[in-house]
Amino acid sequence: MALSARKSVASSGLAASLARRDVLRSMAGLGVLALAGGAGTLLSACTTTQSGGEVLAADPELASLVGSIIGIDMHSHAAGASGRLKPTYDLAERIRAGRMTAVCLSHPGDAPVIRREPDNRIRTVRQPEPGELWRFTQRRLAWFDDLVSGQGFRRALRRGDLDTAHRDKAPTIVQAIEGCQFLEGKLERIDEVYRRGVRHLQMVHFLRSDMGDNQTEPADQGGLTPFGRDAIAECNRVGMVIDVAHATMKLVEAAAKASKTPVILSHTAVAQGRPAEFSRRISPGHAKLVASTGGVVGVWGNPSTMKSASDYVDAIARAVDAAGAEHVGLGTDNSGFGPTPAVWDDYRDFPLIVRLMRKRGLSPDEIRNIAGGNYLRVFKLSVKGP
Repeated sequence: MALSARKSVASSGLAASLARRDVLRSMAGLGVLALAGGAGTLLSACTTTQSGGEVLAADPELASLVGSIIGIDMHSHAAGASGRLKPTYDLAERIRAGRMTAVCLSHPGDAPVIRREPDNRIRTVRQPEPGELWRFTQRRLAWFDDLVSGQGFRRALRRGDLDTAHRDKAPTIVQAIEGCQFLEGKLERIDEVYRRGVRHLQMVHFLRSDMGDNQTEPADQGGLTPFGRDAIAECNRVGMVIDVAHATMKLVEAAAKASKTPVILSHTAVAQGRPAEFSRRISPGHAKLVASTGGVVGVWGNPSTMKSASDYVDAIARAVDAAGAEHVGLGTDNSGFGPTPAVWDDYRDFPLIVRLMRKRGLSPDEIRNIAGGNYLRVFKLSVKGP
């Protein structure tokens, strides 16, 4: 039965308390005075709510379910991964406290040449100098090395590493790069970043790429380029998860044919109508295309269209209606929305998200798949080793 046809049993009290918590976080990110009219009323209405740990202590059935989940965020820039010189908080502690297992932690490969403008759209502001994005990527790889050693993270490098991390309750990262502009036409760099711990590559981002067309610029390369096909073959050879987020549907169609492994689309939302021009949202048909490869569509926490964690779970339900529960995952895009936090931006709240999914009518098996199992399947099919 389609999830949209199921009767929602969500608790209005829980939804309200999570919404209040989300409002508080938004105020913290933007400043109370930046909010439009009614801010005073919203502030006075806000109250504290249960933490993820308190929810688990009060609900043994939920605690058992959360404990059975290999919880994975398919796309995150948390703790300053995109470009900060030092981690901005203890990410490992938050993952541990929320009883998650891993985040696919990413830096944008084109970060030096893109900017978020006043209309909130990200645009390319200049062309990179030769070698600039490769040098930037090397600096970010060193940042990840420091994060792993400084916060006690593990890296997921082989097929069994995420299962082992879950067993050991050890916070783990799947190291990722968003956009392959750092390649600069040199396929051998895929093997170089692989040897530095990267296991997840997103083909395109905002800067026009020699890999193919992205969603936010005029499409003029026919989807996937010959170099993009070669890069997919190299990712298959070394053992990388292939991510088609930000790519046009035509690129995804070609990537689905070219790849020997399922592809993921790590962070987006299924549009309720036809996606607008240059939108990052996708149609149900786009989601079905990813699912047809055995892949996964990750649902983001975009604060421009969602106001609460309850809205986030509604977006998960729409994705399930489009692609099926075996092809949807969590892809928060944590810290990817500029000064405004994602509607779910703290991994300590993972039990609250699981509780909302349960109350939304998803079965325990569906929740286990969406919250990490689906990504785990693709990871095991993509990377090498035992």
